[in-house]
Amino acid sequence: MSYNALYRKYRPSRFSEVVGQEHITEVLKNQIRSGRFAHAYLFSGSRGTGKTTTARILARAINCLDPQDGEPCYKCEACLKRFSESIDIVEMDAASNSGVDQMRSVIEKAEFAPINLKTKIYIIDEAHMLSRSAENALLKTLEEPPEHVVFILATTEPQALAPTILSRCQRYEFKRLSIENLANTTRKILKDAGAEIEDGALMAICRAAEGGMRDCLSIADQCLSLCGASITEADALSVLGSVNSDVLFDFAQKLISGDQAGIMLGIDRVVSGGRDLSVFIQDVSTHFRSLLFAKVLGECADIIDCTREMMQRYIDQAEKTGKARLERTLSALMKLQKELKYAIMPRVLLESALLAVCHPEESASALDLADRLEALEQKLKNGSFVQASDAGKAEQAGQSGEGENGGSGESGKNGGTGEKPEKSEKGESVPSVVPPSFEIPAPSQKANELFGSFIACAMQNDVFLGVQIQTSSGHWCDEDTLYICFDKSKALAYNTVVKPEMKAKLHGIAAMSIAPYGVEVIFKEGSVTVNPELPSELFGVKITQEE
Repeated sequence: MSYNALYRKYRPSRFSEVVGQEHITEVLKNQIRSGRFAHAYLFSGSRGTGKTTTARILARAINCLDPQDGEPCYKCEACLKRFSESIDIVEMDAASNSGVDQMRSVIEKAEFAPINLKTKIYIIDEAHMLSRSAENALLKTLEEPPEHVVFILATTEPQALAPTILSRCQRYEFKRLSIENLANTTRKILKDAGAEIEDGALMAICRAAEGGMRDCLSIADQCLSLCGASITEADALSVLGSVNSDVLFDFAQKLISGDQAGIMLGIDRVVSGGRDLSVFIQDVSTHFRSLLFAKVLGECADIIDCTREMMQRYIDQAEKTGKARLERTLSALMKLQKELKYAIMPRVLLESALLAVCHPEESASALDLADRLEALEQKLKNGSFVQASDAGKAEQAGQSGEGENGGSGESGKNGGTGEKPEKSEKGESVPSVVPPSFEIPAPSQKANELFGSFIACAMQNDVFLGVQIQTSSGHWCDEDTLYICFDKSKALAYNTVVKPEMKAKLHGIAAMSIAPYGVEVIFKEGSVTVNPELPSELFGVKITQEE
């Protein structure tokens, strides 16, 4: 005898055996108990959720001579007759019988009374494949069928059916099965089949099934063919062409932290292991979707279909990054899935797309700017920046150590840095961090012109840097330098612009926009009185005041 697939061998034969659709099976059982069943039903939902199976059980229950609590008894003559032997229960595939001629034949035969059973049942599977002419031909019969006929339509695309068809049927929506339902049922069936499965393998199979019981059992069947009666996680992942959760968490952390070398090596390991890149991208996309849900909702294991332990891992990893980084990465991965099928070199496309995620500073979109700001806040939270107050103490310590260094040259005056001392409007030396008592000179017309030119050039070359400079608390100039001052409320912006790479950009922008003037950044440990005058422009847009 030929092998019978698991999903066929263990197909439910009673309403109580249908998994995860209690909101439908209870209603149908009540109809059987009362004898008040409808003349037309429409079962809709995604694949593998039990539509055709429930239609067959309903057909038996309607014709059962002695129903037991709404269930077929499987003892009477009607229940014991096989579907293939019964001429009163007709199951047809609308995909191969979609024409109007086939539908006319059904309508003509429906007029005749059943021969062996109480009621003639027509189960039309994939009903959305019916042609428009076939639907129109069915309308009148579906609205007022003979008393001895019941129609059951099953479809995955109810929106493709004509509204006139939908309005003539009792409609039932079959929902996708939860991970818990899939796992419990699959484990029970495998145990009955004499097989064992690891928890990791079971979860991998259930996630890949996407809520369909048939898909879940089909994948389990493949695993049994590969490894026999004991299914390990490695076997399941090999069949699925996927990677385990530890690899996904590790790879996601590299994307979050911007570890470019780790990303390249991770992709190389995936390719070397013979994994399908499209499946890998889908797995990573699903992982980042779960991280985004964890970031926004917190505990939501029932939504993303995972265990409580896995949910906690998602929450822990999501806390290490910002929402903007997760959104940017997920957006890049979704775009990549669409482009990958047409790519000549998919690996190169994957590498370039993921490396671009690590460089939000190279893009000026609002989401990229938000990502960069969140990254700065995360670094500040983790202590990756030296606070401005600490920088001031170091500056003062360097100045007090002038005598100890025994020198009166430039290095002694600047704490051994060798940098050119900054000068105020009066030609006096201005340290990069000044005490609260330091008085900020009022900006002259020349200073405002220089600052405006500098900001305009900064916004054109680096929007992120321009935004940081826009938040400064004051500015002034002397004969050769434009000074930009931040106070203690702008410490984060100050810490950003004084990074070596940012300072290099500042001097480059100054050379392009305000030469021969240079630019220097000052930090005041106290507060700066903000100039009450309205700025002439913001983000490159001129501002006017209404009269």
